[in-house]
Amino acid sequence: MIGLATSPEIRMTAYVFERVHGSPPAAIHRALIGLPLLDGLTIALPWGAIVAAGPSAVPSLYSVNHHTDGAAPPCGPVPHWARESVAVLNSHADPAPGTRLVINREIPAETGLLTGAETAAATFLALRALHGLPAGPHPLTGHPAYRTALHARAAHAVLTTPGTLEHVPFDLAAAGLRIVIIDLGIRHSSTLPTPAGAAARAAAALRTSGPSALGPLLTDAHTFGDPLPDRALRTALDAGALGGRKIGACVVALAPATSVPKLRQALTTDLTPALPRPPRLLTALPTPA
Repeated sequence: MIGLATSPEIRMTAYVFERVHGSPPAAIHRALIGLPLLDGLTIALPWGAIVAAGPSAVPSLYSVNHHTDGAAPPCGPVPHWARESVAVLNSHADPAPGTRLVINREIPAETGLLTGAETAAATFLALRALHGLPAGPHPLTGHPAYRTALHARAAHAVLTTPGTLEHVPFDLAAAGLRIVIIDLGIRHSSTLPTPAGAAARAAAALRTSGPSALGPLLTDAHTFGDPLPDRALRTALDAGALGGRKIGACVVALAPATSVPKLRQALTTDLTPALPRPPRLLTALPTPA
């Protein structure tokens, strides 16, 4: 049941489903974004994707974020926002179960933080609630961000390899730290792979030295050469961040919670003349699935 205590974004997604299809959804689920601090070491952010589902003889997909596209069928060429949900739907059963889906991604795709894994995970959860367990895996089943979306714990990072998943202590609240996401509002390029073994070394450092040990390892994994992210990282470090690196169109830093106002002021002052708009900052703690 969706009540007043339910997240406003979930209530809004259910409302859109009912407006589009004339009846409330039979299932609605949220899955969180898996943020790759390093390749293989991931945390869940407080934002993600919400998928509402209902049975239908005429299957379709609808995006809250791309509502002008209207409802799209899950066959033939599908819109970019529907690809992950269609992959999960088609792998659920043969033939795919008749389903209407409404998809709502909670942060802009332009940040470069959405991998599609969060959308696939939310679709999987909604379809499981509606139709039972799937017949087999889908293409994103092994993706670290997908596994994090389903298995993340509060105050922990998730260390993944193809055959393992381990929860590593990462209690930022107790340490007085925050993940700071600096959205530069620029077109993002691909995030380059981090050095081999970096995630395992970082996990070992977290176990022995605590969350602050991750800061320099993030900076070590940053690939310099992109002027604006480089400038944002240097400004954040000068203002008190412990480390950071570029991910998508953002710079993701680890910083003391008390230094966040100083970071915001320094980044706004230094970067605004070079950006289409002032940088936007989000702070986060590792969030449970």
